[in-house]
Amino acid sequence: MIYPILQIALDVPLDRLFDYKNNGSLVKVGHRVLVPFGNRTQVGVVLKLKNTSNVNEAKLKPIVQAFTDEMPIDTETIALIEFAADYYQYPFGQALLNTLPVRLRQIKPAVTQKAFAYSLTKLGLTQSLAEIPKRQVVMQKVFAALLSENRLSDAQLNAIASTAKKAVNQLISNGWVEKLVIEKMPEVTHIASGQLPILNAEQQTLVDTLINGVDRFNAWLLHGITGSGKTEVYMRLMQRVLNQNSDAMQEIKPQILVLVPEINLTPQLEARFKARFPNQVFVSLHSNLSESERLHHWQLAQSGKAQIVVGTRLSVFTPLPHLKLIIIDEEHDSSYKQQDSMRYHARDVAMVRAKKRDIPIVLGSATPALESWMNAQTLSLQPNKYQLLSLSTRAVSAAKLPHIDCIDTTKVNLQQGLTPQLIAALKLRLARKEQSLLFINRRGFSPVLLCAACHWIAPCTRCSSRLVVHLGQKRLRCHHCGHDQAIPKQCPSCGDADLKPTGYGTQRLEQTLAQLMPEARIARVDRDSTSRKNALVDILDRVNRQEVDILVGTQMLAKGHDFPNLTLVGVIDTDSALHSPDFRASERLFAQLMQVAGRAGRAQKAGQVIIQTQFPDHALFNALRQQDYASFANNQLKERQEVQFPPFVFTALIRAEANEYHHVQAFLSYAFGLAHNAHQHVMVYDAVRPQMERLKGMERGFLLLHATQRSPLQRLLKAVVADLRGNAIANKVRWAVDVDPLEF
Repeated sequence: MIYPILQIALDVPLDRLFDYKNNGSLVKVGHRVLVPFGNRTQVGVVLKLKNTSNVNEAKLKPIVQAFTDEMPIDTETIALIEFAADYYQYPFGQALLNTLPVRLRQIKPAVTQKAFAYSLTKLGLTQSLAEIPKRQVVMQKVFAALLSENRLSDAQLNAIASTAKKAVNQLISNGWVEKLVIEKMPEVTHIASGQLPILNAEQQTLVDTLINGVDRFNAWLLHGITGSGKTEVYMRLMQRVLNQNSDAMQEIKPQILVLVPEINLTPQLEARFKARFPNQVFVSLHSNLSESERLHHWQLAQSGKAQIVVGTRLSVFTPLPHLKLIIIDEEHDSSYKQQDSMRYHARDVAMVRAKKRDIPIVLGSATPALESWMNAQTLSLQPNKYQLLSLSTRAVSAAKLPHIDCIDTTKVNLQQGLTPQLIAALKLRLARKEQSLLFINRRGFSPVLLCAACHWIAPCTRCSSRLVVHLGQKRLRCHHCGHDQAIPKQCPSCGDADLKPTGYGTQRLEQTLAQLMPEARIARVDRDSTSRKNALVDILDRVNRQEVDILVGTQMLAKGHDFPNLTLVGVIDTDSALHSPDFRASERLFAQLMQVAGRAGRAQKAGQVIIQTQFPDHALFNALRQQDYASFANNQLKERQEVQFPPFVFTALIRAEANEYHHVQAFLSYAFGLAHNAHQHVMVYDAVRPQMERLKGMERGFLLLHATQRSPLQRLLKAVVADLRGNAIANKVRWAVDVDPLEF
């Protein structure tokens, strides 16, 4: 049936739908359409089909085009995005359009990637190899392969010879071969990885528990120490789900969504999944893909053809018609929280999706988020809450947790930023032909350029931060806004030429190690060294081939990687997080150190971790030495409860920024008045400035609200946000609502 009126969601900052006339297209809910909006044409998504409109139909404009050849977005996915937009106080149209691949937001049809196959024609079947001249070796090979296989793909042709395409084109012109257009599919592994590893008793118990609850909603928090084999548990559960067939007559294949926090974790998971699940269609969704690749993978997921989907946070909104299981690896990671646009948390959205669909969800981590830990500790006996599952031993029987030493840097003489103990440990590993990892969460050469005479420090002109020295390029760069300038030859303040790089970054540490141990093969892993596509994969391959002795890196190396020959981890500088004003700093630091420490001693060789610090007796380091996450987390929860911080209260921020602070101040004062007058059971604090007052040339401020219950906070936010969206004062600032913020 063709409905005359369409209600359409558009990518505009207005929380409403727009009525348009149908142009006679057989449109369904979820179809993309082109519509006139103001003086331009925009992509929208049809959400309602109506016979009449509340708007005078003479004023309604007709749609320009409907992409009815495309598969519509299903109502379940639309409902999930609507929930997220409502909870995170974001315009629904913008939320919906921004979850789509870029190609689906553009004003043109989304063309499915095609591939080609080559097959013998009736004439070709009557020919023989003898008909092809002997000097045409490649053509003979191609024809022989076609006789044997009946059909060849582009990949199979390329495997025969680099000139095979030229040969097959000649066969096509002879009328012997025809070129067929087929849907492009990811390459499927056909060879299994061999014998499955033997599970230890803990792993087997967990797998049995998970399998018993796989047919309904269950939320499991899998707390496993580093190297305990969490990924193997995931894969056993995945195998059980993939072996199910919900509708054998229609051959519906179950789908699994695996969320990972960062792009650099996807290649290794991809390799393991492809080896473990041969003949399964596997796709990944992350920002390293080209726009064509991302669209193609998204469409394979939407059609149900992709059985395993691995992706970063935005993948939680991917249409998956046969979704049967969600796994969230490293569930504590802050990368799951979107920090602009709709500020959703992928873990929480995934939990809602699993519950609505009545499927199981597994949250895995060696250091769970305190919110997850509290749910598992206090609510485990109630239905539909987290169940805690634990792995307390490493999967490899000979592998032991690394020994952790905290070296007091105030009591030893540092040699170019390194303690004698760490240098000796590095040299010992070199002699044993073992590998080491040095962790410093600061890229560049040095974090500060200091004038020795007047103590001037090179500032960023656009941010409340310092410029970082990149000595190799002779540049100063801001890691917040990207500002870049040459290193000055003399101090702009006093004219003195004695400007010194102060402190350590990954580049300086790499240079220092090369001077101390010239025989060592050193590889640096940070955002600068891995900017080229596949650069990280290449470095990790070199590590696995034993072509690297010492790895120097940032948090990119802290989690997920498995290097059997790596036995030493050195942590250079972490003290700033111990006294940070951010109440989550200790939680993040403990998780980071646990993760990076977990890279050592994962096979038969014993591991050691050396942490350089001025506070070796700090409670955090005491818990870390015992590898006791539970006591650390419980102590943190007690502190949070005493001061009424999350997860014991629910918080939201109203953030604002503008070129001049008085605009921010006026906006936040108005928002404070609205919230303060409307509040019931919600605490509204005065507007303040963040620690970084200026970012990318914009002056910043925020308003904090908190409540002991979620619903009063949501009610107040809806009222305040509705008023702000229609008020002229909001036009002078860029503002956003951040529900359940990670930092303030």
